[in-house]
Amino acid sequence: MGFVFRFVACAACIVRFEQGVWSQETEYYLQAVERLGPASKLVWSEPGGHSLDRWRPRSLIVVQGVVVSWDVDKLVLIKPDSKGPTNFPGDLVVGIEPNWKAESYAQVHQLFVQRNFRQVLQKGQSALGLSEIPRWQQRLLVSEMVDSAAAIEQFSVAARVFKVLAEDPGPELLMSRIPLPWSDEWNRLTPAWTQEVFELMSSQTTAMRLLGASWSLGGPHRLEAIEVLKALAKSDTSWIAAYSTIQLWRLSLPEEILSERIEEWTAQRDELPVPLQAGPTMLLAHRLEQANQPKLAIAQWLRVASMHQDRYHLAEQAMGKGIDTARKLGDDQLAKTIATRFSVATGAAKP
Repeated sequence: MGFVFRFVACAACIVRFEQGVWSQETEYYLQAVERLGPASKLVWSEPGGHSLDRWRPRSLIVVQGVVVSWDVDKLVLIKPDSKGPTNFPGDLVVGIEPNWKAESYAQVHQLFVQRNFRQVLQKGQSALGLSEIPRWQQRLLVSEMVDSAAAIEQFSVAARVFKVLAEDPGPELLMSRIPLPWSDEWNRLTPAWTQEVFELMSSQTTAMRLLGASWSLGGPHRLEAIEVLKALAKSDTSWIAAYSTIQLWRLSLPEEILSERIEEWTAQRDELPVPLQAGPTMLLAHRLEQANQPKLAIAQWLRVASMHQDRYHLAEQAMGKGIDTARKLGDDQLAKTIATRFSVATGAAKP
């Protein structure tokens, strides 16, 4: 089974394995397994000023052990050969293959991998009712439920589920699942959803205000949404500030994009941790398409399809947009290449 959140590394990346081969599992580790469940496998990246540095190798370190906790600042892990916990920076985790403590959690996750998104929502709700499940696994399952609801365009459900994460903020890898409009989702604004997101702009929770304002930017409350997003762009929470700024990309006229905005926007996207880049890359492609730059848009869609395969519905949407645009350009060979190259990786969605 692949990582729940996978970092699809570029050729310049170096993967360094730290789990090694242990001659003996310590009593401390065995007690942790009994209390918290089996060992999981994680990938975390070295820190750096740029999230996708093409000019020097970036280390990706694979570690294995029992996850004690995983929060914004710290991941606490017990390795099989250790006599105590090891701490890692929580927001540098870019991939995780969990060993779920409960079979029902594992079953819901498998449904997610199989793109059975409606079943994820139905069975996930029951699974979350179990007691004595590690908090980090609960958060992880909730994030998959958010993605599932967004994949079948149940945006109101996605927002309500995401509120669980918003009110108990976790690592950016999980918060990146916030169900914002990253492409043409504004076309699905209904009167009820328009009212709901308008009310969210007054939420006491910052992430929910971001969600409400991002959607309201495409409706009758556009001016209020702009002011909310501008205020949130000054947030002390880095991902909130970045996503608020990026949602404001929608205000630029198409004719301004290539001449004035593209380099700035690309730099803003590249400064984000890799897991946070999927949505902004989709929006960048959408704006390039609106600016009548289909070839540049295709490049961005393919970036999503290749680098963010764990974001199933975004990767599949990106692949489909790339194929459709290539055909409109009369480039059937490119369309065929995209379909062949990415169909295996993304799989087939099952709404």
